[in-house]
Amino acid sequence: MAKSATDNWEVRGWQGIVVTVPPEWDIAAISGDADQGYMRLDDIENMPRVEIKWQKAKGFVDIEGVVDKYLTELGRRRRKGEPEIEVDRDCAVVSRRRMKRKRDLNCFAWHGATDGFGAGWYCEDCKRVMVVQVLALPDEDGLELAGEIIGNLQDHPDGEWITWATYGLQMQAPERFALSGQKLMAGLIELQFEDRGEQIVAARWGMANVALKDGSLQRWAQREIPPHHKGVRLSYEDTTFRGHPAVEVSGHFVNPLRHIQAFAMHVAGKPYPEAVRGWVWHSREENRIYYAGVLVDEDRLELAEQVARRVACPDADATDADGEEPIR
Repeated sequence: MAKSATDNWEVRGWQGIVVTVPPEWDIAAISGDADQGYMRLDDIENMPRVEIKWQKAKGFVDIEGVVDKYLTELGRRRRKGEPEIEVDRDCAVVSRRRMKRKRDLNCFAWHGATDGFGAGWYCEDCKRVMVVQVLALPDEDGLELAGEIIGNLQDHPDGEWITWATYGLQMQAPERFALSGQKLMAGLIELQFEDRGEQIVAARWGMANVALKDGSLQRWAQREIPPHHKGVRLSYEDTTFRGHPAVEVSGHFVNPLRHIQAFAMHVAGKPYPEAVRGWVWHSREENRIYYAGVLVDEDRLELAEQVARRVACPDADATDADGEEPIR
């Protein structure tokens, strides 16, 4: 059986869960939120490869019962004519030593039309019940493949920044910001986040050579960026960012009432989302355009650069303005 080569594997991240998989596997189905949800990754042939379920829980959790229920549901999903699945509950998909602080680890395998290898556990740090399974092709070492994927999976953030990664957009947002919207389309991948009126948006567009056929990144930005910040009068300035041709975007709300509200909140010593700042940049090597911007209180505009420098860009400058390595 073919063994897995993990050197070129890539990160996929959603709702604080980070999984490293072969590059042709990506998110095909998502639902729920940070407390309860589901994510499925498919390969290039649209075959399901990884399924992840999570749910916040308090107190005692019967992980064995959770896994039993999951396997029963798998049996019900069997298509007409497919063989019944044979379940192996003694399969050591991943070791307890590798899954530190994962309580009541329950591994399983099943064999039917395809083979599946998985595990369920309760994380004492994030209080999540997790069930993860990996599906393997006949010529693959499914046990090894699943062991690598599940053993390296992170079920909660390591720090105050959450990694989000899918379809060529990898970025980080502060943990306090919740996902408020997404666009996962062929030409545009966009993630939106919100916290008490403050907003973050990160996006990447493909086929930059076609989008910039008139040669002006600023004119492109003037067309594409305003819908991300409705009601804000934006200004644009040509610059460079992380070694790329770029446009810095800034602005404030047009409505005078928003300025009055901002003044009142500041008098009360409270923040108010009033100012936009962000960068559009052109990655020629990838043939992509990126945008990272925020709507925040005027005194919190440093968040814009912190977010923008956490957008993965393979051909970016080696270090950021603070001398720290950007994610790649």
